Amino acid sequence: MKKIPAWLLLCIIALVAGLALGFTNELTKDEIARQEVAANEEARKKVMSEADEFVELKVPADSGVDYCYEAKKGGETIGYVAKATEGGYGGPIEVTVGIDTEGRITGISCGGSNFSETAGLGAKVKEDAFSGQFAGMQAPVSLKKDGGNVDSVTAASRSSGAVCRAVNRACEFVATVGK
Repeated sequence: MKKIPAWLLLCIIALVAGLALGFTNELTKDEIARQEVAANEEARKKVMSEADEFVELKVPADSGVDYCYEAKKGGETIGYVAKATEGGYGGPIEVTVGIDTEGRITGISCGGSNFSETAGLGAKVKEDAFSGQFAGMQAPVSLKKDGGNVDSVTAASRSSGAVCRAVNRACEFVATVGK
């Protein structure tokens, strides 16, 4: 019996693995998209809990904002919810920001499907101890070490600063809505 060359065997293995990955991706892509939509909806409700309806607004590609929704209660606009993504220490941090009609932040939610900040350090930006301090503030926000009024997560100033930058970008965009 003739031996199969090693390069051919590796090509066959790579082809089978590639086909398996492609098939798995095709099977799971709809569920992944559904989960992302649900996570975004949950984040919107978290930062603007009084709203009973969210109406999506058009966002220019160069705005630096992922999406923006008008938050309504009983048909009346009570604010806006915008999401901006900023690079943290471990990768992208998606920050959803609720902003009332007076320009005050109603809340923020950090995370995202690619969130990979260091567990026990940068990942603490997702916790209420950090994100809760933004409620009631107005942009621009910055860390106390930079002269602002936001306490940084200990040993995670890069992640904390990324959240502040994303909050500011979302607030800046909302300030232009309707103008």
